[in-house]
Amino acid sequence: MKLELPRSFRKDLHLHGLIFHNGEERSIIVKNLSITGLLAELDQQKGAENDIKDIFNSRQSSTLVDIFIPSMRLAGEMEVVRADSKKNKLLIALEFKTVSYDVEDFIYKRKVYRKRMPGPGRILLNGNFHPFTAVNVSVDGLMILLNKRITIEETDEKAYFEFINLGLTGEASIVWTDYPHENETLIGLRYELLKQGELSGLPIFVNR
Repeated sequence: MKLELPRSFRKDLHLHGLIFHNGEERSIIVKNLSITGLLAELDQQKGAENDIKDIFNSRQSSTLVDIFIPSMRLAGEMEVVRADSKKNKLLIALEFKTVSYDVEDFIYKRKVYRKRMPGPGRILLNGNFHPFTAVNVSVDGLMILLNKRITIEETDEKAYFEFINLGLTGEASIVWTDYPHENETLIGLRYELLKQGELSGLPIFVNR
């Protein structure tokens, strides 16, 4: 069976990247690329048949995977469209969903990949709990948005927080604050002490 991305023109490539699938990071080689997605060859760990079974089983809960291609400065979420084996090589067709084509700040300034993960939570600031919506999350911290303007005296102040999507509770340091609009507060948090929750489901994608 010939595996191809439908419709759009595809450019042949041979780019190295990383994919976060089924709780682990794997190396990939991007074989071709179009405006809608890409075709990648996955490194073999269990044999093509077992890898395909893993992909099929994981697709029952979610078809989305995280991907990082350093040479293109591309990172984000893609959807697994198809998977097939060819000469004992596993090929997967991926469609762009939520990706950034310019992650220069990530490569040169951030330590790890930040996954877009909107979701509710609350944080204790100035003696009161305030609801927030997460913007993105990583193994180091998270970015949150409050629908009100909150004045924070100084950075590095520690605050108790709860993030429902990952079941995280604990303390985090306030690294920075910003006010994108009059009644909004954007806050960057760094974990200090996690009392509950697991970060094992998040990719790291460290720039090596």
